[in-house]
Amino acid sequence: MLKFFRALKVFGLIAGASFAIDILLSLFNHGRLGIAVMMAGAALAAIFWWRVMTSAPGDVRSGIRDVEEDAAYLKGLALGFDPEQYINLKKGVFIGLDGKRKPIYLPRQTLDKNHLEILGESGVGKSSLAGVLLSQLAASGEAVVVFDPKPDEMLPGVLARMGEKHGFPVLVIDLRHTASFPQINPFHSCRPDQVEELLQVALELGKTGDAGVDFYRGGDREATSWIAEAVAADPARSMQDIITAAGADELVTEKENLWRELRQLGRVKAFATREQGIDLAALLEEDGGVVLYVMGSTTKLEVAAAQKLLLQRLLQVLEDRRDKSKPVCLFLDELKYLLSPAALRAAGTIRDRNSHLMFAHQSLGDLDDCPGLSPKAVRGAIWGNSGIKFAYKMLDSATALELSRLAGAQRADVQTMSSSQNDNGGSTNTSWTHASREFMPPHVFSHLPKPVGDQASVGVVFGLGTAFFLSTRWLQAGQTPEPLRVEKPAAPTVSLDAESHQEEPEAQAEQVGADSLDDLLK
Repeated sequence: MLKFFRALKVFGLIAGASFAIDILLSLFNHGRLGIAVMMAGAALAAIFWWRVMTSAPGDVRSGIRDVEEDAAYLKGLALGFDPEQYINLKKGVFIGLDGKRKPIYLPRQTLDKNHLEILGESGVGKSSLAGVLLSQLAASGEAVVVFDPKPDEMLPGVLARMGEKHGFPVLVIDLRHTASFPQINPFHSCRPDQVEELLQVALELGKTGDAGVDFYRGGDREATSWIAEAVAADPARSMQDIITAAGADELVTEKENLWRELRQLGRVKAFATREQGIDLAALLEEDGGVVLYVMGSTTKLEVAAAQKLLLQRLLQVLEDRRDKSKPVCLFLDELKYLLSPAALRAAGTIRDRNSHLMFAHQSLGDLDDCPGLSPKAVRGAIWGNSGIKFAYKMLDSATALELSRLAGAQRADVQTMSSSQNDNGGSTNTSWTHASREFMPPHVFSHLPKPVGDQASVGVVFGLGTAFFLSTRWLQAGQTPEPLRVEKPAAPTVSLDAESHQEEPEAQAEQVGADSLDDLLK
């Protein structure tokens, strides 16, 4: 009904103007011209009346508007398209289509200078956007490292196919038990302090604020320094060497939790080598784009520990690299399974090393669910430090409300009408007041469409001016590359004191060679 009256108003204004012109021309003896103007005005008024009556809903602007009308508009933005036809690195990095179906390009420097945050429930298109962005960054010469604790079915294949097209390699490390062969030695060429830090991150030995817990963790952290010193002389020390050295020290093995968790970490076969495998320093420094894709797990604790360890090793390499001219992008999917205190600290300083982060998670609740980390600190480092945000469909009301606040408000003119009855009849008073209304109310985020079939994903972009709608879609996927294989581990070079073997026969029973590591890990 509101649309009908709006159309009638437009019709009346145009028809009235043409009638007034007709009267004016008649006064100057131009009657025929006046009739022509009036007929043209009537036709124009009819056209505008029809356009207003049949127009689609406009952009979502106010929580006062009808939810069904907003949902219908958002559904119209999910029309499928081929993102590859819009990719043109000369124009910039293509991110998607806006609400008017126009392609949006960003300068690569805009992405490199900001951390990016992608929010939304499972299956809404977070990985499709990541595939579009990451493939273009790698094609532009960046080093892209992806940590995927819940390996996506399509993203590795998308990056591999785009690598073949644009000429950048895609390397894969699979930490899961299904890939039961050696792939990389994260301890290769590490300093003792770096080995110590890697073990503390993997075994989650950071401070918690609980005095009782921190007391025992303090002893475990001290033990990691003993282990690191025991293997300091061997630059090619492996996970197997570290466990063997730890088993030779009764001061370590008596710390039951540390010793147990260390042996569990040793079950990750991807680390079971003295060979370097992928040279992370060269990967992050040498010219040319490249993608390193790390597959992990959200359920296997030892694999989750391994992915945190490998992430920390990458941060160490970024800290030490001499040539910082090559940009690096780290994409952390399912963020809460990857964060550690050390990684959280790095989030605030990594841009100084010509590197930037891309985070993906489902809601703000994920930032409160990072074990061993303060929720306030995580929110500050991730939510408060991400200059560009992409928000997709979510049913979490707290996150939707926060996003609505982030979008801001706009001024609105509100009409107030009141009726009164007296002896002389009824009267109506009308007044207008200025008010503010939500630019994007919370219900917008719960009604963003979830893509089905060939439909596009629809989200909202923050941090690039006024918040706006964005449609994205999957690039075509190719075949996922196989993980890199390296040699079987050689015998450990850590020497054990023979006298201590004779003096401590019980400790000797705990010491084993490389050939019997499987027995040690039981």
